[in-house]
Amino acid sequence: MQDPKKQSPKTTPTLDITKIPSVMLANNWQRGAKLMERWFAGAANNVPASGPPSTDIVTMDWVLSFSRARQVYDTLVAERIWMNDAARREIIKLLTRKNTLSNGSHRFLIPRMPQAMDDEAIQFRIVGGIMDMLIGPMDDLRASLGNFTFRLVLGGNVEAEMAEKEVKSGPPIKMPTGNYLVTIEEVGIYVRDSYDFNDRPGEDQDLGNWNFETNSVGRTSLNGGFNVHNSDFRNWRSSNGRSCDYIVYSDMRILKQSTNNTFTFKR
Repeated sequence: MQDPKKQSPKTTPTLDITKIPSVMLANNWQRGAKLMERWFAGAANNVPASGPPSTDIVTMDWVLSFSRARQVYDTLVAERIWMNDAARREIIKLLTRKNTLSNGSHRFLIPRMPQAMDDEAIQFRIVGGIMDMLIGPMDDLRASLGNFTFRLVLGGNVEAEMAEKEVKSGPPIKMPTGNYLVTIEEVGIYVRDSYDFNDRPGEDQDLGNWNFETNSVGRTSLNGGFNVHNSDFRNWRSSNGRSCDYIVYSDMRILKQSTNNTFTFKR
């Protein structure tokens, strides 16, 4: 029998953040687990836009199954934010960049590639905020995206207004007036989020308390596990030489437009 005085001292458990996806799976947070496992497996990168984007884990149907996301979505659709003054200004800028403001009629299509979607988004709405992070539900949406945005892209037509002008000899000719008619035919809405653990200088976001024995997640140490922060993930990258920040995109929901979907502007 070993002398009690010579027994090895009890070691203090250390935080192993690679166990967090297992806790997520135990709580049926499947998408949160997939996104984090993807982060761990990637090559070292701390610039989300430089990493390969995720386009097949998060879906609009899944996001909208959460009431706090559905509320924001339903509100932006009811308010038709793609037709407000701010959106119209962005649409005019977009059409100018696309060189569609010339004589005649020109179609513009909803972009489908992630970078083009971001470049052509004309409106957005944020889901989540400080209070939501402090007292909102701990669930798969929080584990997957935290705070995120709904973004809007458009497809439709822009047509230059023409007016007849009398000439000294011959029939009248049509000349541009400088006015344009924009018709919005489709609105595309998608989710975008940056999957990273970066902070502003002097900050270190609290990611909750994770108990690897009970597979429970709480807000404070009363949960009996490890308090986890953004810096724990950055330190893991420094120690292991891998883990890739990236952008998360959902699929796109298309809303067809047929009424109250036009506006005019003068260039």
